[in-house]
Amino acid sequence: MTSKDELDPNVKPRKFDFNKNKPVVQKENKKEDNLENLPIKAYLDKTVIPIVLEGMAEVAKVRPENSIKYMADFLFKHAND
Repeated sequence: MTSKDELDPNVKPRKFDFNKNKPVVQKENKKEDNLENLPIKAYLDKTVIPIVLEGMAEVAKVRPENSIKYMADFLFKHAND
């Protein structure tokens, strides 16, 4: 017999499903509402990552002396894209 403090090797650990209790998003919602309901990674993949990758590619191509300022200027220039 095992005590309460010992783990039973025959019992498999439970896996937690983080998406299980997420509310269902209505299809009529506006674009902004849909973005608010996305998981963090999906939100960043949709809104931030594409422009950041494009900016990083340009920084790598141009190789400016001040790459951080160049990237900041690039992001400001493309903020409304």
